[in-house]
Amino acid sequence: MTHRIFKVFIFIVLAISPWPLSAQEVKEDVLTLDKTLSIAFQNNPEVQEARKNVKIQEIRYKQSRKFVNPEVEVAVDKIRKDFANENGEDNVESNFSELEGEVRFNQPLELWGKRGLKIDIAKDEIFQAELEFRNIWLDIAKQIKEQYAQTLLEQKSIGLAEENLNIARRLLDQVQVRFDSGKARNHELVRTKLEDANARNSLLKAENNFRIALGKLNILMGRKMNESLRLRDTLTPAEMKNTLENYLQLALSQRTDILGQEKEVEKKGKELSLAKRKKLPDATVGVFANREDEMYNAGASLSFELPVWNQFQGEVQEADLQKQTAEIHLDALKRSVELEVYEAFQNVNLAFQTVHNWEDSIKVANELLRIITIEYEEGEAPFLTYLEGIASYQKTKQEYLEALTDYSHKLADLEQSIGQTKEFTEEKKQ
Repeated sequence: MTHRIFKVFIFIVLAISPWPLSAQEVKEDVLTLDKTLSIAFQNNPEVQEARKNVKIQEIRYKQSRKFVNPEVEVAVDKIRKDFANENGEDNVESNFSELEGEVRFNQPLELWGKRGLKIDIAKDEIFQAELEFRNIWLDIAKQIKEQYAQTLLEQKSIGLAEENLNIARRLLDQVQVRFDSGKARNHELVRTKLEDANARNSLLKAENNFRIALGKLNILMGRKMNESLRLRDTLTPAEMKNTLENYLQLALSQRTDILGQEKEVEKKGKELSLAKRKKLPDATVGVFANREDEMYNAGASLSFELPVWNQFQGEVQEADLQKQTAEIHLDALKRSVELEVYEAFQNVNLAFQTVHNWEDSIKVANELLRIITIEYEEGEAPFLTYLEGIASYQKTKQEYLEALTDYSHKLADLEQSIGQTKEFTEEKKQ
C-alpha cells in the first residue's frame, strides 16, 4: 500500500513539474556592442597580459624607491690555535674574549639627485606601460567592432536568405499552378525547382557563416567559441559629428603612441641628466668598531668614488643621441598619424554616401519586385525576366547589408586612428 502511494506521489510531481526546454527554446544571450566590449575588456588574453605588465612596472617603481642595501664587514685579526687552558680543559668563552678584529657597517648613498631621477624614470615606465595597455585594448576593440559588424551581417543574412527562400517557394507555387493550367512550360517548372534548391542551400550557407563569425567573436571576448548568443544592435549609419580638423586635434592629443613617444622623449631627457650627474661621485657612509690590545675603538668613515679613469663621457653622448632620436621619431609619428586620420576620415565619408545611395536602390528594388510580380502573374512579363527581377532585388538587399558593414569597419578605423574607444572598469575578483 505504501509503495502504491509513493508511485502516485511521483506521478503527481512529474505531472505538475515543467518539462525541460527544447534546444530551440533555450534562451540565448543577447549582446549589445558595449556589452561585448565590456566582456572582452575583462577576459581577452592579450588585454589581460597587458594589464599584468602594468602591475610589473608598478612593482619595479616601488622597488626603485628603496635604498641600496648596506654592507656589513667583520674582520678577525687574531685567532688562537688552541682553545684549551693549561689543564687541558676547554675554555672557549675566555678565549673568544681575547679575539681582536673589526666590524664595519657601510651604507652606499646616491647623491646629486640621482636616486630621484631613477624613481622618476620608473614612474615614466608605469605611464608607458599603461599607454601600451590602452594601445592593445584599442586594437582589440577595433577587431571586436569589425567582427561584431561582420557577425551582425551574417545574422541578418540569415533573415535575407529565409526571405529569398520564401520568394522561391511562392514562385514555385505560382509556376506549378500555371504549369497545371497549361500556361507555363516544363523547363520553367524545373528551373523554379532549381531556384528553390539553391535558396535552401543559401540559407544553410548563411547559417554556417553566422556560426563561424560567432565563434571568432567569442574568441575575441575570451569565451568558448561555441557559446550561443544573439546580437541586438542594428547596422545603422550615423553621420560624423566632428570635422577633419577636430579629429586631427583629438588624435594628436590622445593617441597612445604619440603620448607614449612624448613620454619617451621626456624620459630620455631624464636619462641624459642622470648620465651627466654620474660625473659627480656617490658616497658611502660607514661606521666601525674594533678591538685591539684589549682596547675598543669606534668611528665613522665617508668614502667617494673618484671619476678619474672613467668620466662617463660616452654615456652622456649616447644618452644625448638617444634623446635626439626620440624627438625625430616623435615628429615623424605625428605626420604619419595625421595622414592616417585623413585617410580614415575620407573613407568614412565615402562609405556613408555609399550607404545612402544603396538606401535609394533598396526603394527601387522593392518597387521592381512588386511590379515584376504583378506583370508575371498577369502574363505580361516572361519567366526569365521575372527571375532576373528577383535576382536584382536579392542582390541589392545583400549589397546594402554589406555596405552597412563596410561603413562600420571604416568607422572603427577612424576611431582607432584618433585613439578613441570606450574603456571599462576592471572587475575585482572576489
